[in-house]
Amino acid sequence: MLRRSLSCVACLLFAAATVLASDVNGRWQGAVPTPDGDLMLTFEFKAEGDVLTGTVESVMGVAPLKNGKISGTVLTFDVEVEAMVISHEATVDGDQIRITARGDWGETVYVVKRVTASTSGA
Repeated sequence: MLRRSLSCVACLLFAAATVLASDVNGRWQGAVPTPDGDLMLTFEFKAEGDVLTGTVESVMGVAPLKNGKISGTVLTFDVEVEAMVISHEATVDGDQIRITARGDWGETVYVVKRVTASTSGA
């Protein structure tokens, strides 16, 4: 009986993690503060189990996400920009994601929000 209960709990936890992971699918936008002013970013996230793929777009172009992983509400991924690898750790909280980006300059924290029909102007 105890073994069956533990199995049910494990299945529920796995299902909950899968639902949270799939919740990041889609477009997310936000501004990153820089010394030259805010840089607008648009992320396109795709979750498959614990694997995160997608792209990030800015005025500098589009770059793929690399080494993307999902663990509950935490996302980790890298982006290569002009031969510099920027590592990201992000926490999903509903329709916003708090991202900490680390690169040669140090660390930057910013928030992106889910793009919906009402926020995209459609």
